[in-house]
Amino acid sequence: MTDRNGEPAVTLTVHQDEELAVSAAKSGVHGFLSVRVSGVDPAAHGGPPASEVIVIDCSGSMATPSSKIASAREAGIAAVQALRDGTRFAVVAGTHQARMVYPFDGRLEIADHDSKAQAADQIRYLYPNGGTAIGAWLRLTRRLITDGERTRGGSPGHRHALLLTDGWNEHHAELLAPELDACRGLFVCDARGIGDGWNARELAEIANRLHGTARAVLTDAELRAEFEEMVRASMTRTLSGVTIRLTPMPGVTIRFLKQVHPVEHDLTDGGRPASGSTVEYPTLAWQDGEERFYHVCLDADPTGRPHFEDLQIGYAEVALATAPAAGSEPKAIVVRWLPGDAQPTRRSAVSEHYGLWGDYGRAVADAFDAHQAGDLPTAQARLGTAVRIAHRLADADKLRLLAEIVEIGDAATGRVTLRGSFDQRLLGQLLMTRSHTTLVPGAVPEGPPGEPRRCSRPDCDALSAPHAEFCVDCGHPLPPPAAGREPA
Repeated sequence: MTDRNGEPAVTLTVHQDEELAVSAAKSGVHGFLSVRVSGVDPAAHGGPPASEVIVIDCSGSMATPSSKIASAREAGIAAVQALRDGTRFAVVAGTHQARMVYPFDGRLEIADHDSKAQAADQIRYLYPNGGTAIGAWLRLTRRLITDGERTRGGSPGHRHALLLTDGWNEHHAELLAPELDACRGLFVCDARGIGDGWNARELAEIANRLHGTARAVLTDAELRAEFEEMVRASMTRTLSGVTIRLTPMPGVTIRFLKQVHPVEHDLTDGGRPASGSTVEYPTLAWQDGEERFYHVCLDADPTGRPHFEDLQIGYAEVALATAPAAGSEPKAIVVRWLPGDAQPTRRSAVSEHYGLWGDYGRAVADAFDAHQAGDLPTAQARLGTAVRIAHRLADADKLRLLAEIVEIGDAATGRVTLRGSFDQRLLGQLLMTRSHTTLVPGAVPEGPPGEPRRCSRPDCDALSAPHAEFCVDCGHPLPPPAAGREPA
């Protein structure tokens, strides 16, 4: 929708597989919310200033090779210069402790020509020394942002941290988990690894918990462009206060709400009760024209409910704190119960698409773990599954990365051979980017869904969607579909 007063506006669309067999009720009623914002004009909107904290690893390992610290200095200066005037910012050096680089007095400075030049001068003197305590780095970042907002007052703008490391959280390891809990929902953190000593699982966890992205910069010379891109992207996110509201009907409960595009993030724990049964899920700042997809799952009891009728079990809406009148109209979430094991007659292209992305992510995680454990046959098999799904999703970037790890004989069937020699960092890159998804192609047809997939574990008999690779309940790999019934 477009707001007539020139305020930001939001469009909400619900995509569903409305039909569900009574026997499959425990798998939940699933829907996908497409949310798009428009009319975001920072100059006209006059929103609060953004906060940006740039954290640069200065541990001793950054000295070897010397190109790492040199590239980090250059990239840090480029990041500062990319800040929009008026942004509140700080630069932090990370070692076995967190140290202010600019400004010196433990606060955020306002970006302008002079302050950015002063920060650049200080970054030029960064030197490698000490260990790595990422939890301490995040703790200082959190304090800078919260103290700055407490001093300034008013509503917060976009809050973002850029974190670079060439290692892992080896010092004061006990700080990381509680800091991730404390920082969650407060700011977005994009994490980048340089060199070959970073921990892919750790960086992925930081990005996932703090709703950012994680990846490796494989060539030191590419770091400057990566920093500039992250900061420029952050500067475009000027709309805060976008909240998703879910209201289940009596007897219905919310199982989860997850963002599935552009990056997968679980929002369930961030829900806060509102009036009645409504639960609100705040989202982090948006840019103009941005579209995100969310996966909602509701638990409903079909006992005594009519079959073959559309039954509303809840509704979704999106609210804008800065323009309440421009929020979305409530959209129903419905279910049409089918008797017994009756098969649905159609499926949503959206649920098919993001179901495949979920399967892709699990296959990549399994392959990474198997390779780390030295189980090369399992790693090869799971990478073959990832290739087959990436081919079906037509994701050329994922296929290019996979092709550097395996030789692809037939992408459509997932026939691959693990390469005898490859850059081991690529597996970490694959793991960290597995949650980066694509939009649903407009040409994806809807059609008969094929047979539901039944779990083969003796203690689990759940039914999953026809395209699924893993059980919806226990996560166990599902048996292959019956001959002639491969899902379209």
